[in-house]
Amino acid sequence: MSRDAFGRLGQREFDLCVIGGGATGCGIARDAALRGFSVALVEKQDLASGTSSKSSKLIHGGLRYLEHAQFKLVFEGTNERALLLKRAPHLVRPLPFLLPAYKTSRPGLLKLDVGLWIYDGLSRFSSPRLHKTYRARQVLELEPSLRSDLLKGGIVYYDCLTDDARLTLENALDASALGAEIVNYAAAVELVRDGDRVSGVVVEDREPGCSGRQRVRARVTVNASGPWCDEVLALLGEKPILRPTKGVHLVFDSQRLPLRHAVVMQGQRDKRVIFTIPWGDRTVVGTTDTDFDGSLDQLYATAEDVDYLCETTNHYFPTARLTARDVLATWTGLRPLVAPSSHLQSESDTSREHHLIERSGFITIAGGKLTTYRRMAEEVVDRVGVQLGKFPVSTTAERSLPGAEGIRGEEDLESLSRALVERGISAPIARHLVLTYGVRAEAVAFRATNDPGARVPLNSELPYLAAEVDEAVRQEFAVTLSDTLSRRIPLLLRARDQGLSAAPIAAERMARRLGWSPARTREEVDRYVTVVEDSRRFRRA
Repeated sequence: MSRDAFGRLGQREFDLCVIGGGATGCGIARDAALRGFSVALVEKQDLASGTSSKSSKLIHGGLRYLEHAQFKLVFEGTNERALLLKRAPHLVRPLPFLLPAYKTSRPGLLKLDVGLWIYDGLSRFSSPRLHKTYRARQVLELEPSLRSDLLKGGIVYYDCLTDDARLTLENALDASALGAEIVNYAAAVELVRDGDRVSGVVVEDREPGCSGRQRVRARVTVNASGPWCDEVLALLGEKPILRPTKGVHLVFDSQRLPLRHAVVMQGQRDKRVIFTIPWGDRTVVGTTDTDFDGSLDQLYATAEDVDYLCETTNHYFPTARLTARDVLATWTGLRPLVAPSSHLQSESDTSREHHLIERSGFITIAGGKLTTYRRMAEEVVDRVGVQLGKFPVSTTAERSLPGAEGIRGEEDLESLSRALVERGISAPIARHLVLTYGVRAEAVAFRATNDPGARVPLNSELPYLAAEVDEAVRQEFAVTLSDTLSRRIPLLLRARDQGLSAAPIAAERMARRLGWSPARTREEVDRYVTVVEDSRRFRRA
C-alpha cells in the first residue's frame, strides 16, 4: 500500500487529529468529516485490530445492566441498536437469545419477565421482536441439548449480531470518502504543545519495512485509543484512568454445539454472564472478564480461560463435553473500562459508561461499548466543535454506512443476492458477499466473474473468494497479510486451520498489488503463522 497518506499528514493543519482506529475513533472521524471538519486519523496497527475486532460481536442494549438499575445505558444501547439496524442492515442482524430459568436461578422467571418488559420498553418497543416466555418443555423443543434438570422455563428476546471489524471499517471508508486522511500503522509517539495547548501529534511509520516520522498539526487532538488511552495520556504526563479487563472467546464447530439461539448462561465459578452464540458453521462461547495488568500488545487465551468457558458450557449443555481439543480458534481483547473512584466488588461491576476528559486542544474518550460508538463519537465531535468555535450538527443518525446506501430492508438485501446469482455467483457466496459488503458486493462479484484467479475459493468449507483479497488491498486499507486474513476475511477465526493453507495464496495476491519483494512476501506469511500460534497458546499448557 502506498504511504502517500502518511506523507500528507505533515502537509497542512487539520481541524482534528484522531488517535486510534477502533470503532469510536473511526466513528469520530466520520462524524467530523460529515460536519465539514478537516480530519486525520492515525492508528498504530490496523484499523479495528484492538478491542473493536475482539468483542462478542453483539449490538445489544445490555440486559444485565438492568440488575444495577443502569437505565440510561440500556436506553442508549437499545436505541442505538434500532438505529444501526436501519443504517447498516447488512452488518447488524437480528439474533434471538434464550434466557433459561432453573429452580436455582436468580432472578426467577417472573422477575426475568418483568425485566424484559422494561428492556422492551426502554427500547421504545423497537426490538426486532418482543420477548416471549416459554415453559420448560417448550424451551427444550427450542434447544434440545440444553440441561433439563430443574428447568422451569425460559424467555426468548432479541438483540443483534454484527461483524465488529467491518462495522469499524465502514466508518473509516465513509470518513475517507468525505476527505479524511485515514492512516494505519502510524503510531503516536509525542504530543506537540504550544504552551498549555496541545497543537498536534508526532507519528511514527510502523508499516513493515518502512520508517520515518511526521508532525501532524491539529487544532484539536482526540485520544480515542481504547485500552491504550493511558499510554497516550502518559505523553502528557497524566495519570492512568483505566481498569482494563480481559475478555476471551472460543470458537467451536457448530456440529459440536448446535444452536438455534444465543443462550445466556451464568459462569459456574462467579455467576457472570456468558453467551453461546450461533455463528454460521461455528459456535462462539464467551466471554471471560478478568483484570489485566500485562502488556496491552501481548494478549492471548490461557488454558485456565479455556477451562472456565468449557466448564460453564458443559454445565448448560451436558452432552457437548467440550474440551480444549475442540477449540478451533480463540480471540482475546481488552475492555477499556474507566477505573472506579471507589472499590467495587468485581471486574464485572465496573461501569461500562464512557467518560470524556478535556484539555485545551485535547480530548480523551474512554470506556463505553461497541453498541454506542456512534453516540459517543457524536458527543466527542460536539466538544471538538466547541473548541473550534464551529457548531454544525451531527448527521450520522440519518446517514447509512457505505454498504447500506439505498438499502431499505431485508427485501433489498435479498434482491442484491439474486442479482449476483444471475451473474453466476453461487447462492451461498452471493449471500455472504451481500452480508459482508452490502451494495459494495457488486464490485467484488464483478472482479470474481471477470478474473479466473479472483474466483478461486480461499477455503473449501467457507464462502471466501480470492477477489476479497484484492478488495481488502484496493479499497479497505489492508497493509499486511494479517490485516486481510484476521479482519477483512476472518479465516483466522472461522477456518479449521485458521487460514494457514490460504496464507500463501493471499500473500501472493497482495504481493502483486503492493509490490512486495519475495522476501517481504515470505515474511508476511511467517508473521501470520505467529499470529495463529499466539491464538493457540492455551494448548501449550
